[in-house]
Amino acid sequence: MISDAQLPELKDFRYLEEKIPVQRNELLARLVVASENDNLPIHRWFRFKESFSAQLLDQILGIELPNLHGRLRLLDPFCGVGTVLLSAQQSCRPGLSFEPIGIERNPFIGFVANTKAQWSLIEPGTLAKLSKRVVGHNGKTTSEIPVLTSLSTGRCVTRYVSGKLLSIRDAIREDGSGPEHDALLLGLAACIEPLSKVRKDGRALRLVPSRKPRLIVPTLTEKWEEIKEDCQSLKKRGTWPPLPRVIIGDGRAPSQLGIDEGSIDLIVTSPPYPNNIDYSEVYKLELWLLGFVRTYDEFLELRKSTVRSHPTSELTRVHPEFLRETKHGRLKRLFDPIFERTESSDEKWRHRLLLGYFSDMWNSLKEQYRCLKRNGQAVIVVGNSLHGGRHLPYLIPTDLALAMIAQRLGFCVDRVYVARNLMRRLSGNHFLRESVLILRKTNG
Repeated sequence: MISDAQLPELKDFRYLEEKIPVQRNELLARLVVASENDNLPIHRWFRFKESFSAQLLDQILGIELPNLHGRLRLLDPFCGVGTVLLSAQQSCRPGLSFEPIGIERNPFIGFVANTKAQWSLIEPGTLAKLSKRVVGHNGKTTSEIPVLTSLSTGRCVTRYVSGKLLSIRDAIREDGSGPEHDALLLGLAACIEPLSKVRKDGRALRLVPSRKPRLIVPTLTEKWEEIKEDCQSLKKRGTWPPLPRVIIGDGRAPSQLGIDEGSIDLIVTSPPYPNNIDYSEVYKLELWLLGFVRTYDEFLELRKSTVRSHPTSELTRVHPEFLRETKHGRLKRLFDPIFERTESSDEKWRHRLLLGYFSDMWNSLKEQYRCLKRNGQAVIVVGNSLHGGRHLPYLIPTDLALAMIAQRLGFCVDRVYVARNLMRRLSGNHFLRESVLILRKTNG
């Protein structure tokens, strides 16, 4: 149990929380995680643990936005594998339709989102013929195994498996380009983990020395058959609304990617949490084997250009408005104890990381406010976190921080729904939780 003796700032957090409409909603508990997606058509094509349920959008529409109507532009600036985009497409009904737009910085994850978004363009028959053609390809790949040591040494994937996957990858690309080719490449990417010696545990890649080897071609064929079956079954249901659009770029700055001021009706997103996890590292095997990254310099550049939620981020820049608010404004009471605790620790990077992360969130929320129409709403899934070990813990109340930042930027905080408490060491405090923020732009 986290006590006030260990974390005196909890008293301040509780005081500040009283000024925000916080409400528990247990219906959201199973929807802020992605476990249900593993069995849903299209969503199951690539397992992305960091997502949330494909059913979350419908639940939010029913709770908060039951009267939405017309054709609405929806934006997810941190779209991941496109869960919100697909959900918006499938949530259309008479009198309500969406034009979904997603932004994703990681080029491989963005490729997954775009391929899934284009599912209605995939011809099942063409996909089946192409899959047989590429697995029967007898040519040897001219591609070298990437220089990433996890691959070149065979530590995470044997050199034989890497070579075979590269050969099939090249056969797909040599055959041509199109939605069916992208679907096969996505299926290949989804098979990398089960064909490897590792598993994703949420924070990193972990070796699984006891894993039983799987046959490459049957594993690929099974995944490709799954994709074909989903396309067949969904196409029988009739026509679908316009395709979602996926932009590869920085979700912290939609204005730099052609998203006009006052052009968005609804934002639904989940930015990275301040949990020290580098998702470029978690998905590095897919990035390298599919050729989205070719050198260590490119890989480092990607890692440094993401939201500053991990130590490899670029940690020198801080938004001056955010810094001023934390030093002299209404955010001082919340951030002072967190910054003081991390600045006085032996790991100074933790202080710089939190400055960078919440500076990014300040800029991101400012941009979201700019691109929303008047009375447009932003729905943001966030998670709080505990750091620092048993003897020097510190808690990051991200939901409270983002709500207060949003208020300073002009948003009305309609509600903060507490979806579930997190089971962690030193658990037992109600601030250790995942939440859903409902924000509204009241001016502009």
